[in-house]
Amino acid sequence: MSKSDTPNIKVVKDVELFKGLRFNVIRRTLEIDNRRVERDVVVFPESVIILPVLTSDRIILIKQYRAAINDYIYEVPAGVVEKGELPKDAARRELVEEIGYEPGELIPLGYYYPVPGYSTEKMHFFIARKLEYVGMRPEPYEVITPTVVNLSDALDMIKNNQIVDLKTATLILYYANFFWKDSLGED
Repeated sequence: MSKSDTPNIKVVKDVELFKGLRFNVIRRTLEIDNRRVERDVVVFPESVIILPVLTSDRIILIKQYRAAINDYIYEVPAGVVEKGELPKDAARRELVEEIGYEPGELIPLGYYYPVPGYSTEKMHFFIARKLEYVGMRPEPYEVITPTVVNLSDALDMIKNNQIVDLKTATLILYYANFFWKDSLGED
């Protein structure tokens, strides 16, 4: 598709419908080739998603309570990038808060939009290695238990629907496909 084939799109206005603790909802009015349309958009800050790797075949997951689903699920450490903070700095902070480890190495994998159909959230993915334990510092609202898991067990947990968090499954599969096989025997 060439640039001349794409419609001309202009944001006409944004109206705030809801202001929450973690996100806002706006109604965005767009002009698409002289037609006006409205879309509701969840405005959410950028976030970081980190896979902590102890050895090539041992990773750290967290078992965390999530109020939205009223249940505990397995996840990788993750969190919001604070205003003025770089994603890499947010990744370091979240690792210490959620699992108590300071990374000696953070490998950025790029960013992804988890639900661009209705949310502005941009997730920055990282692999953390050369971990040094410094003590957990969870936020008061976080109910987290770190768990060391063999990578093959984590892959089975994805296959058996025990890991149901999509960002976690994606990052583990990414690591297993692009990093793990290359690092076997290098621990």
